[in-house]
Amino acid sequence: MAIITISRQIGSLGDEIAREIADKLGYERIEKAQIGAVLAEHGFSSADLDKYDEKNPSLLQHLSIRKKIFDHLIRAAVYEFAARENVVIVGRGAQVILKDIPGTLHLRVIAPYATRVKRLMEQKENDENIAQADIRKSDRNSSGYIHAYFNADWADSELYDLVLNTRNLTLNNCVEMIKCTICSAEFSRSLQVTEKLFDLALTEKAKAVMREVDGLEKPELVVQNRIAYLTDQGMALEVKEACEKAISNIKGIKEIGQQ
Repeated sequence: MAIITISRQIGSLGDEIAREIADKLGYERIEKAQIGAVLAEHGFSSADLDKYDEKNPSLLQHLSIRKKIFDHLIRAAVYEFAARENVVIVGRGAQVILKDIPGTLHLRVIAPYATRVKRLMEQKENDENIAQADIRKSDRNSSGYIHAYFNADWADSELYDLVLNTRNLTLNNCVEMIKCTICSAEFSRSLQVTEKLFDLALTEKAKAVMREVDGLEKPELVVQNRIAYLTDQGMALEVKEACEKAISNIKGIKEIGQQ
């Protein structure tokens, strides 16, 4: 009963490891398609997802309301999937979003540059120059995405419990190490953690809809036990009422409480 997050370099076997460990453990694998389905419920198209998901945003995108809404919704989606337990979440900054959540194993999969180039050339039947360009672009996007959305360093070892260098490790080697690690008591889950994840998902969904309320500079609220508590210091009455109306339409929020 655990959560596994996998951050991976392109050409490191990270995607292959994610698929294999999910199959071996009977866990649900969460990737772009599953995250996209959640965001689609909030008006994000596949084109929007291609623009923002695991991409280094441009300056204009970074300043846009749409990017800020995506920021909240990607967090909400990760929290929501994590609350299901027994999931492997690939990418999406899950190692940062869930860094303080008990029962979560954070993995990073890497490989030497030359190894990655060779693998991409074999997998995609491309020449060396194209493989190198693909690696540079992927690394730039992944690093930029983690920095822009989470103010973190993609390569920061403190974000991970286990770093696997697949230079010499086989797919099976990696899967067996992960299976051994995830079965330890440190990665068990509790009902309290599951409820916390649901509340965090609802908090981010509420902040996303509040971003669209005219006259609100920054959404401030917390959700506890499915009850939303709005911080209204200095908020105009009409703005507060608009926020409460938007929040009340979110499935899962029982009521809006008073602080």
